[in-house]
Amino acid sequence: MSRAGLLRSLALSALLVSATTALVFGINAVLRPGCSLLPVALSTEESVSQPATLEQACAVLGRPLPRPAILPSGARMTQIAIDGPPPAGFDCCRIVHVSYATNGKNFASLAVQRQNAIPRGNVGQINATLAGVPAIIEQTRRPTLDADDVSYLWARDGPLYSLHVLLTDGITREGADAMAASFQ
Repeated sequence: MSRAGLLRSLALSALLVSATTALVFGINAVLRPGCSLLPVALSTEESVSQPATLEQACAVLGRPLPRPAILPSGARMTQIAIDGPPPAGFDCCRIVHVSYATNGKNFASLAVQRQNAIPRGNVGQINATLAGVPAIIEQTRRPTLDADDVSYLWARDGPLYSLHVLLTDGITREGADAMAASFQ
């Protein structure tokens, strides 16, 4: 093979490798938004929650971070944190925490972990369904905050969700219920 033919062959090989790599990363970005194909470092400090990225949340959950399709007007995700590994001897998992705010104030806190059912100790408390799955939903008054808190506990498609929504600053029970039901 001539030198020009060899160079053409190498250039074509490099182009194919580059195109394949771009395709793999592109497919990953579409099918697993926020997830990295590369290894992601997680905190090793036991039982301490640390600020985190979408990629780290994906690594902990084994899937993209679930997000609500419906948020109250003006609301946005403000922080992601991940608990450090549990102390030795505990057979548990890391938990991803997500905060949501509106008008500069947090109104909702979500905890997500790998667990495909409501814990056995809580099964007797199931009192509702949320997006077609069994759930525990409770509304309590927080006198120190002068507002009601709605808590939701449910498992769907792999993760266990625990959501607390503070009914304040225009956040209604209907809006909280819609937000909880819309996590994907």
